[in-house]
Amino acid sequence: MNQSADQNPASLPEDYNESLKHSFCVLPWLHRFVNLGGEVQLCCTAEEYDHSYIRQDSGQPINISDGLSDAQIDATRHMRDIRVSMLRGDWPAACERCRITEETGGCSRRQAENGHFGRHIPWILEHTDAQGYAPVHIRSRDYRLGNLCNLRCRMCHPRASKLLMDEWNKVARLQHKVTGKQAREYLNMTWFHSQKMWEDFTDQSHDLEHLHFAGGEPLIIPEVLKALEICIEQGVAGQIELTFNTNVTKIPKRHRALWPQFKAVNLLCSVDAYGALNDYIRYPAKWSTLARNLDIIDQEHEALNLRWAMLSVTVQVYNIFHLDQLIDYCQDRFSFIRAMPNLVHLSIPDYFNIQYLPDDLKALAAERLRGLRDRLDSAGVVDGLGQVDSILAYMEMAEHSPYIMSEFKRVTTIFDRLRNESIADLVPQLRPVMEAKIKIGDLGSWLNMAISRIRWLSGKIRKRLLA
Repeated sequence: MNQSADQNPASLPEDYNESLKHSFCVLPWLHRFVNLGGEVQLCCTAEEYDHSYIRQDSGQPINISDGLSDAQIDATRHMRDIRVSMLRGDWPAACERCRITEETGGCSRRQAENGHFGRHIPWILEHTDAQGYAPVHIRSRDYRLGNLCNLRCRMCHPRASKLLMDEWNKVARLQHKVTGKQAREYLNMTWFHSQKMWEDFTDQSHDLEHLHFAGGEPLIIPEVLKALEICIEQGVAGQIELTFNTNVTKIPKRHRALWPQFKAVNLLCSVDAYGALNDYIRYPAKWSTLARNLDIIDQEHEALNLRWAMLSVTVQVYNIFHLDQLIDYCQDRFSFIRAMPNLVHLSIPDYFNIQYLPDDLKALAAERLRGLRDRLDSAGVVDGLGQVDSILAYMEMAEHSPYIMSEFKRVTTIFDRLRNESIADLVPQLRPVMEAKIKIGDLGSWLNMAISRIRWLSGKIRKRLLA
């Protein structure tokens, strides 16, 4: 459906892209995200929120294997409701991460995409009616073509790295273990072998301006190469900008050969710490290999057809005390790779979330981050300083949870034993957490832990109800 002749087009206030002034985002009109199991979701930034799973009017979540067209997906009540909410300036439940990012002073995905695709906004406003209907106008696609990965990051899940399955089931609580049918699905994902999916992708490629891949590890997933080759065969590669979330353990020759045929290539390099701590978090990565590949990216960016590259850091309990080391490395080392990494706060799993650290450790982390910020500011660094402020604000948005930190200790202890590692050796600031004990007969401590667990469970239930 289109705007009727007597209906005024939608409009936006001039400050719609300022933090928290509005909720409008171009993605529900321009973007299609297909997640690891073939689920069609609003975008990857919202993937942890239940409301981001696009549903048919029956309430059934849509999977790409259902064979629905873009027009059918866009016409669902779910998609239309999201569009109408955004044009009104109301925040959809799925968009909580962007809202929090803006609330804490950061630049959200919403703001970045509105800037990147701003030329399409007049079309969106002109062609969207009061019920949220609009013609199909997908210009950006994001695929997770399976969970093949060569790393077993501590904060990851077997759904995103099949290699993590055995360790996960030794670490996870009973209700979170991956067994039976679910385990078989994670170990043998096949939805991306569908002939219809590839026929649809071939047809859809002609409208694309942007194509994004993550994983798994996209640079070792065969189907990612297949998608690139289709774009080249269809003669549309030159109009498409590629982006990859990659762990930078490999830069395959085939990718190096194909990238120059596209309009441009961008790399978000997933690196969470400098040196041995990154190897600990993103096991079994080797810093020597990452450093060599990052130097290749920095020095050979023109030959690789790179428009930009930056490190993307998942800020968590393991690295919050040593972000300064990695940022200093970027500032001193690179001339092409952006000097300030992209700092992304981890929200799940809870036990790696910096919000639940003890107050004294929050204060210590904050002191180090403020010192880093002041030092960068004195050196004339401007870009990205707001990210540090955003992480500081995010850390204070929830109270310390003794129960969640006891889970951190439990999970970390098991991982350390399985991998013959020790977090206390790498991050001595966490030694008090790892050595904390509740004495038998210490009724106050047991009561405090029980209250903490009840609060945690209540928070989980409240989040589920809100979603």
